[in-house]
Amino acid sequence: MKWYLTCANSGNPPLLLYFPFSVGRDAGCDLDLQDPSVSRRQFHLETRRKALFLVNDSMENPTVVDGSAVDGAVPLAITGPHVVECGASVMALSPGVGVPSDSELFAKAGPQYFFSTDGVTHGPVNESGLSSAFESGLFRRDSYIWNAATPEDVRQATDFVDFGDPEQEQPVPSTLAGSAPAQVDSVVSDYGRGVSAEEVAPELGTSFLCPYCRAVPNLEDVLSVSVSDSLLGDPVLGPSAQQRFLPSRFTSNGLALDAAGGVCTDIACPRCHMSLPQQLLDLPQIVMSVVGAPSAGKSFFLASAIWQCRQLLSRRFGVSFMDLDPVANRWINEYEEKLFFEAEGGELRKIEKTDVGQSSVLKEVLLDGTPTQLPLPSFFKLRANGSDSALVVYDSAGEHFQAGFDTSHSLVTRNILGSDVLYFLYDPSADPRFRSVLDRGTGTASRGAQRQDTLLAEMAARIQRHLGNRREAKVSRPLVFGVSKADLLRNELPLDRSPYKETGTAQSGKPRFALDYDALRSVSDATEALLNDFTPESVATARDIADEVWFLPMSALGHNPMQEGVRPSDIHPIWAELPILFTLARRGLVETAGSAS
Repeated sequence: MKWYLTCANSGNPPLLLYFPFSVGRDAGCDLDLQDPSVSRRQFHLETRRKALFLVNDSMENPTVVDGSAVDGAVPLAITGPHVVECGASVMALSPGVGVPSDSELFAKAGPQYFFSTDGVTHGPVNESGLSSAFESGLFRRDSYIWNAATPEDVRQATDFVDFGDPEQEQPVPSTLAGSAPAQVDSVVSDYGRGVSAEEVAPELGTSFLCPYCRAVPNLEDVLSVSVSDSLLGDPVLGPSAQQRFLPSRFTSNGLALDAAGGVCTDIACPRCHMSLPQQLLDLPQIVMSVVGAPSAGKSFFLASAIWQCRQLLSRRFGVSFMDLDPVANRWINEYEEKLFFEAEGGELRKIEKTDVGQSSVLKEVLLDGTPTQLPLPSFFKLRANGSDSALVVYDSAGEHFQAGFDTSHSLVTRNILGSDVLYFLYDPSADPRFRSVLDRGTGTASRGAQRQDTLLAEMAARIQRHLGNRREAKVSRPLVFGVSKADLLRNELPLDRSPYKETGTAQSGKPRFALDYDALRSVSDATEALLNDFTPESVATARDIADEVWFLPMSALGHNPMQEGVRPSDIHPIWAELPILFTLARRGLVETAGSAS
């Protein structure tokens, strides 16, 4: 079964959905509403155990489903259509091909209103929209208001809405005094009675986003990977790969059988034929992609960040963190072993930088008949608050983000379009202007020189190009400008400040922590000031990309290593896990303290 989204008064045909699917006024959303009364990221749709959920992403503007405001995430029953209202926009989510007309949509949404403030007309909005407009100061006592059904009946706002005592603070208009007040609370629906995921899962079908080629196939089109030795040779992956096929024969427990009778457990994308973790089809994806100059230390950083998350997430935040696909994660697991598992004798370990042609981060396939490079991400499974998610991590060579590398024959950097948070890793040791303040200690590494602001600008250009060249708008996603090898700047930055705040005691008796936004902002401000002194063009470029920028120092090793490598016993990471924790916090998976504003 497919799901469609219809927007009232848009004139557009119903939109066939894939998941996850984001809605808001930002150009980076899958559906850009271009509605000033809608948040940049209003809500998104995702699948959990094959059930469809609507997740409210806005803290300012409510998302209303079938007359009830959404708080967090809610399952959608297949007895739709479901009417979704946010700001002045009215939409319908419909299973199957049957979609309602505009008149049916507005009828289901209840009374709609227009109002005029300072000569500017706004609407149509529902009762929740009026409340949002009141909270923002757009709908006031001196406004005029009328029902969309009776436009001739224009009244003063005070005649139509009970604002309460003007001498006392009133958070929202409390009662509509018109002839036909909206009975939002009286709407009874499958959503309103709290349908569980188990109730809707057996009948709900959906699509998914391939993390390799970014295709959006349907689940029923997913291929199986043959296992029989006689079935070698795939038209997309080459002569040494096992054939992919659409299964038609199955075992009694539902496993596919290949042409030679082999029992197949692995599945693959129907477009690029890359093997997929089975659980990835049922989990919402959280995407992390690291951009940085060659030799910025991305491989060290990712290995250290993943290792730190394995140690800290469960102990401090009650979030489990594990490999989703050990085969795909083999390269990063090997890096972790080199860095953190010391053999007797403590010999030096060396990690080579990620190269353009390195097989661990990209693979060339014959995509749509054309040789094309695909990225090879790592996959991790998170469990927080009883729900599972997939963290998809991309490690790209710095050369991939040099001008001219982004072509139709290389998709290795397109993952930045779906990243929850944009990451740029800046290496101060590669900038000659920092040399006077670097504390190299006894190490001998980090003596190169390379311009890096051009890579940041190239990242921004690619995002704008692939989202339709909407250069007038900044991206709504946060940009984390990470300063790698920050131990070299220990005399210039407050690296001893903890990014965590103790918030109480868990049921286990251990302390419970939150990610402290106030601490992050304090360190971010200090880091930005230092960068402004030495590389102001990089700060200006970052500010031009996103409205929300965080300048966070981090050190994968905690010290400047020798050219020959590092000893695990000498490694003490500084803030290496912060980019991942920051991403999880923005998705509500990690407790936070303070304000992110």
